[in-house]
Amino acid sequence: MLIVGERINTSRHAINEAVAGRDAVAIQREVRLQVDGGADLIDVNAGSRRDSEVDDLIWLIEEIQNEFPKVRLSIDSANPDSMNRVLDRVMLRPMLNSTTGERSRMEAMAPVIQKRACDIVALCMDDRGIPKTAGQTVENTVRLVSDLEDLGVPRDRIFLDPVTQAVSANTRAGMMALEAIDGIRRELDGVHIISGLSNISFGLPRRPLVNRAFLTLAMKAGLTAAILDPSDRGLMSALKAAQVLLDQDPWCQAYTRAFREGRLEA
Repeated sequence: MLIVGERINTSRHAINEAVAGRDAVAIQREVRLQVDGGADLIDVNAGSRRDSEVDDLIWLIEEIQNEFPKVRLSIDSANPDSMNRVLDRVMLRPMLNSTTGERSRMEAMAPVIQKRACDIVALCMDDRGIPKTAGQTVENTVRLVSDLEDLGVPRDRIFLDPVTQAVSANTRAGMMALEAIDGIRRELDGVHIISGLSNISFGLPRRPLVNRAFLTLAMKAGLTAAILDPSDRGLMSALKAAQVLLDQDPWCQAYTRAFREGRLEA
């Protein structure tokens, strides 16, 4: 399970304040919290600061890499030009979050995707909008993978996102996401399946509880990566336990190591 830490996002008040004040110590503290929690990549999002997004992303990338040169970054932006302008600042192979199957979006992202070797997060939606059924989601993924392969992206660098929706708005959203994940796993060999995990619980009380339950169910369905808060010890403990039960942790080594290090929370 590949973990992408979600906390460096200027939509969070504390991060916005740190970026506005160029408080490198605060940003590095947030990154350390996520790396220590188990993050494999750090998502970097300054999209809420539209007028200064590029400058903010460059500053964030440089400050994070200065302190954590071995940690990979996910560049998260709705603006392909912003991604294109900061991509060369990333030292290790970046993740691009994200493209979609929408024609205009794919065309705008194509030069960015082809600029250098990257992992690509692809939201499974097209010009019809957010999928209304799991079957439509899977249908979209087939076209998405074909388009990305035409651009030279190998399957093992494609991360398909089934566009998980909030169950508070649609009580079928959880089942639809799980069915879509299972369908993608069966239909497309060699790709990764990723989810912005906390979308499922938006609008509900005790959101971490819903996130934990969804994570374990999604792992069984075929989820291989997640964008989440690695500092949530309960969530990361649930992940470790699920890996044991799904035979994804040979001899329970990762689970017992986390126990010895005091990182498991019942």
